[in-house]
Amino acid sequence: MKPGIWFGLLLLGSLGLAQPQFSVGPAIAAEPPLLAEQAQKPGQLERPSWERLLFGPAPEGFRGLAISARLLAWSVPWTLAGSTAGLLSDDPWQRSFWLTNSVWAAVNSGIALLGLLGPEPDREGLRDLLYINAALDVLYLAGGVFLALQPDARSQGAGWAIALQGAWLLLFDLFNALAL
Repeated sequence: MKPGIWFGLLLLGSLGLAQPQFSVGPAIAAEPPLLAEQAQKPGQLERPSWERLLFGPAPEGFRGLAISARLLAWSVPWTLAGSTAGLLSDDPWQRSFWLTNSVWAAVNSGIALLGLLGPEPDREGLRDLLYINAALDVLYLAGGVFLALQPDARSQGAGWAIALQGAWLLLFDLFNALAL
């Protein structure tokens, strides 16, 4: 199997999206026993599956985790696609557009990973953070449009990439803030 296919399966598996559709037997399909340090503490909610975090309403008590998982699901494919398309393109506009998308999405991936590894924020603090991010997204969008209107093809490509990422993040942040 080609290395690219292995990488894709590894990526999908890490996101919980590449799950086999067969079972070898009940012994293998059973959940492994929890270690003493992994045991659920009284009053602590069980962490939802990746599927539950990515699709449908964000689970109560895990809204920050769900938002981070969804941001990661958006940004990882953009990072990979942007890097690939940008490095393979000879056109300055295309190269700038795709590489800017890739860098922007890589930063978002880092932010999402921090959210996945950090503690669950309180609801009000998370909502405030999302509204602050939405205000910054408006600035990204405006800056991207400003760059897109420049005469240089590289500035135009980067500008449209920033405008695209800023617009999506604006919708993402507003949607999640209003959902809280």
